[in-house]
Amino acid sequence: MTAGNIYFGLVLLFQTGVGILANFFLLSLYSFIFLTNHILKPVNVIIAHLTLANIIMLLSKGGPETVIALSRENFLNDVGCKLVFYFHKVSQALSICFTCYLCNFQAIIISPPSSRLAKFKARASELIMPFLIFLCICNLLMEIPVILGLTGPRSSSNSTHEFDFLHCSILSYIMAYYILVSVRNIVCVGLILWAGGNMVLLLHRHHQQVQTIHSISLSSRDFPEVKATQTILQLVSTFVIFYLLSSIFSLCVSYFYQHRFWMLPTNAVINLCFPTLSPFVLLPQGTRICPVFLCKVKH
Repeated sequence: MTAGNIYFGLVLLFQTGVGILANFFLLSLYSFIFLTNHILKPVNVIIAHLTLANIIMLLSKGGPETVIALSRENFLNDVGCKLVFYFHKVSQALSICFTCYLCNFQAIIISPPSSRLAKFKARASELIMPFLIFLCICNLLMEIPVILGLTGPRSSSNSTHEFDFLHCSILSYIMAYYILVSVRNIVCVGLILWAGGNMVLLLHRHHQQVQTIHSISLSSRDFPEVKATQTILQLVSTFVIFYLLSSIFSLCVSYFYQHRFWMLPTNAVINLCFPTLSPFVLLPQGTRICPVFLCKVKH
């Protein structure tokens, strides 16, 4: 076991542990509100599903990678590689889709009556659960080729291509699968950028109206809708940054991995940055649940 493997394993262990604890804390807050018969805000329902997807991603990616890095033994067999990588790909896809849905949902909610998005505002909250279920089913079906094409560890003489995950191997390329996944990711990122741009413009106009109508002492940040939108914009910025970095490193791994072995662990760390940091970005949104406890004390 080299010093680099130990360092990589410790970094992944810290990153995975912190990410799981933070996401589980945020998910527990929303679960407590739901179990105590309090109504969750529609946007918080989407955030809860995003948090659950992040937890599965951290467990399926960070957990096995950490064990292999620290023990230098690949404990995954053929079935293990298929299941672990399948859950990782599904959770990663759901994280992208839920982030896209959260961003566009908030853009619809804060849209002015004159906007073209305003006509979707009436039914936006009613369709949250059906749409979330639809996204889950679609991504579960879309990632089935991973199970068919992935296999367990093989020797370098037998494997046709070494996949960049947990020393598992891929036997065949399914071009339709890669095209479908690429289109899904491009569409989601495009919708995220479009909705994020709309929210930035709306916030800018809102800030100008507040300064014109009210006194300078009243800040636009005092409005709950503005606070929620700013939090989601921070989440979107975090997602876009790490998604671009992950895409760049994935290309580098595909072409230069044989000569730059440090790219593989670096890519693994970058892939887990968004699910690790997102609960900290959303924590101010989640802490609005805390007044529920305070209200009970006051009453």
